[in-house]
Amino acid sequence: MKLLFILLVIGAFVLYSKAQNRYQIFPTYTGNDLGLKWSPTQSNFRIRAPTASKAQLKLYRHSLGGEALQTIALKKSLQGTWTDKLTRNHLGTYYTFCIEYKGQWLNEVTDPYAKAVGTNGKRAMIVDLKKTNPIGWKNDKSPLLKSATDAILYELHVRDASIAINSGIINKRKFIGFTETGTKNNEGFATGLDHLTELGITHIHLLPCNDYQSVDEEQQN
Repeated sequence: MKLLFILLVIGAFVLYSKAQNRYQIFPTYTGNDLGLKWSPTQSNFRIRAPTASKAQLKLYRHSLGGEALQTIALKKSLQGTWTDKLTRNHLGTYYTFCIEYKGQWLNEVTDPYAKAVGTNGKRAMIVDLKKTNPIGWKNDKSPLLKSATDAILYELHVRDASIAINSGIINKRKFIGFTETGTKNNEGFATGLDHLTELGITHIHLLPCNDYQSVDEEQQN
């Protein structure tokens, strides 16, 4: 048994080394423009796909369903990347990428660098983040700490933080529920943001609050 275990370990190491060597032969892209770079006059797309023989960009009107408005062949570029530029303002358009590998077109995928996605994350969306920022966003500053070790972290779930019947929070299950102050439970104790503040919390780590596999967003209210 001991010999078998050693042989398995050696075998796993050999396979790992071969995989590492294989990926080391691919060029490393050193630019900072992967994904989408948007402006009102043009949209620049770049993906890294060094194993692809062809690559496509597909544009859609909606986040799910419907035929592609346009299918664009991406041009092979530097260091294993593929790119193209669209003129005019395509704000609000959804898009996906697709590559041909060993003569076969693979499934469409979402831009891994997307700033916004549609229903269930199936398609990325061309978005202007300045239009989605809340009022005063530019003036928002993080707490100043003398040392990173001064941070007091708290992990919570958006829904669980306010769902209790007696939480005193009006906008239960929602992000806006975090903005409510002065909330108390039936016993008069602080809840929500006030409770976190009195605990001395400086940083919150949110558990999955966006896309995750087990929830179909089409079925959510």
